[in-house]
Amino acid sequence: MKKSLIGITLLTAIVYLCTSCGSKQPEGAGENAAVTSVAVNVSEIEPLTIEQYVSVSSKVSSDSQVSVVPKVGGTVKNVYVSLGDNVKAGDILFEIDDTNAQLEVQQAQASLNSAQAGLESAQANYESNVGGSMEVQLQQLQSNVDTLQIQYDDLLEELEKSQKLYEIGNISQQELEDLQSSADQIKLQLDSAKNELELQKNKISEETKKSSQATVNQSQASVEQAQVSLESAQKSLEDTKVRAEIDGTIGSINITKGSTVSAQSEAMTITSLDDIKVSFSVSEDVINRISVGSKVYITISAVSEEPFETVISNISPTADSQTKLYTVEAYLENSSHEIKPGMFASIKLVLDKKDNTISVPLNTVIESSGEKYVFVVDENNVAHKTIVETGLKNDEYIEITSGVNMGDKVVTTGQDFLSDGSTVSITES
Repeated sequence: MKKSLIGITLLTAIVYLCTSCGSKQPEGAGENAAVTSVAVNVSEIEPLTIEQYVSVSSKVSSDSQVSVVPKVGGTVKNVYVSLGDNVKAGDILFEIDDTNAQLEVQQAQASLNSAQAGLESAQANYESNVGGSMEVQLQQLQSNVDTLQIQYDDLLEELEKSQKLYEIGNISQQELEDLQSSADQIKLQLDSAKNELELQKNKISEETKKSSQATVNQSQASVEQAQVSLESAQKSLEDTKVRAEIDGTIGSINITKGSTVSAQSEAMTITSLDDIKVSFSVSEDVINRISVGSKVYITISAVSEEPFETVISNISPTADSQTKLYTVEAYLENSSHEIKPGMFASIKLVLDKKDNTISVPLNTVIESSGEKYVFVVDENNVAHKTIVETGLKNDEYIEITSGVNMGDKVVTTGQDFLSDGSTVSITES
């Protein structure tokens, strides 16, 4: 019994000492005046825009990378660029020996000159046939008709006079008949000459024109073919100077001066850094919540910790057969060329957005035993456990749809040490 009494006395002394160390009352204070407060940070709720997004990762690529492929083969005569050089569209990158190409141009030019001379000869022949010799032939036939017509008219006049002389007996019937026979013969010759003239007008004209025109057409075709051959040879000569097709940076070089390059083989690559593309993949539960134009935040830590804001440019309508994911593309303006293809990119794809919401830092809301709650501090610096319902959230903020109001002060740090009714000392944030 004595030992028990001693134990109780010691326990009472220990409790008293602990209480004295934890809370020192001011002089004259009552027995219940000592209250321990918890240091916390609070934030007053104001209207806030909140975005819900999904995070993915990818690598940067260039939307414009072209292979420099020569159109003719041969020995590389000169290389004018180095790896990493910036070039403009039209700049000469390298030259191929053009000796053979020069000879082909000269031969093609000679063939064209010959064809043009042949055309000029055919055209002169056409003019001569159609406008010269044919006209002479027709004039000769017309002259023959005119002569026979005069002879026939004279015989008819003489026959008329002879008829009168016969009637009065001055000439014989035989003389009259001979004169009539001569007139008939001349008439036959005249009709034949007229027919010949008409036939020649049609026959000689058409045949001569067709033949002469065919020669001209053939010569014209030869000129055109020679012109095409010359243009092709000139193009091959120009193609020995290989030019950049786009503005960009030399990404790779596979040739050297003196090496042999073949047509259609990749000699260099040019990468455009003005517009950078970020391609990434999303799952089926995300694809129908986004569209072209949806906002995207892209962080490329090698360039800046601040995210670049852009929008979705393209969305694949079908999933990849192996991964079952959908490809999405977004572009970044990169006039400074700081962003390089291959850099790692962290992407936040905005799925939903609400303005003027009651939203608080994510760790403000505590979840326990199936309920969500925050601590709201009143004007007496007393924290009250308040059950809430939540809506959108991201990795920084969470929306509270019920339980608190605008202007309420909620505990943002230190809430793990609170219970309903705890007294707090406030540091506003």
